[in-house]
Amino acid sequence: MAYQHLLVQALKELERTTKDYLRKEQIEAAGATITTCSAIAAASSVVSLIPGATVVANAAWVAAIWGMYIKINKDLGISIKENALKSLASAVLTNILATAGAYIALFLAATAIGFIPGLNVLATPLSVILGYITVYASGLLYIKLLTKLFKAHSSFEFSESAAKTLAKSVVAENNISEILNEGRSAYRSDKKDGKIN
Repeated sequence: MAYQHLLVQALKELERTTKDYLRKEQIEAAGATITTCSAIAAASSVVSLIPGATVVANAAWVAAIWGMYIKINKDLGISIKENALKSLASAVLTNILATAGAYIALFLAATAIGFIPGLNVLATPLSVILGYITVYASGLLYIKLLTKLFKAHSSFEFSESAAKTLAKSVVAENNISEILNEGRSAYRSDKKDGKIN
C-alpha cells in the first residue's frame, strides 16, 4: 500500500519516538488502518443520495474517526479510555473544520444541497470526497498526537478533559491545508486503484 508523504513522515516520527516501545509492523498496520477507514468513510457517504441524508453521512465520519482511533490503538497495542477517544474524535473534526475555510464551505454546501430533492445527487460526490479526506486527515493528526504524547510523557495516556486541548494543539501545530490536500491526493490514488467506487 502506497502512503502519501505526510503520512509516511508522521509514521516514521512515531517509530523514531517510540523506538523501543512499538514495532515497525504495528506502525505499518496503523498506516493501513488510516487508508482503509478513509475508504470506508467515502463509501458510507454514498448514503447522501437520499435527500437530507448528508447529515447522516457527516455523523458517520465522526463514528469512522472514532472507530479508526480504536483500530489504530489495537494495531499499536495501546489502550486509551473510550470516552477520551470519543471526545478526541469529535474535537479533531471540529478543529479541522474550524481551521480550513474552503473545506468548511464545501462541507456546508454539500450538506445544504443534500436536502434538496434532485440536487442531492450533486452532494454525493462532494460528500464522498470530503468523507475520505476528513478521516484521512484525522488519522494523520492522531498519529502526530500519539507521537506528541509519547515524547512528552513516555506514554499514550490522556484524560477525556485533555482531549479538546490536545486536538486543538495538534491541529494548530500542523498545516491543515497541506494535510487536506494530501488526503485529496490519497483519495484520487485509491479511486484510480479501484479501492473506492
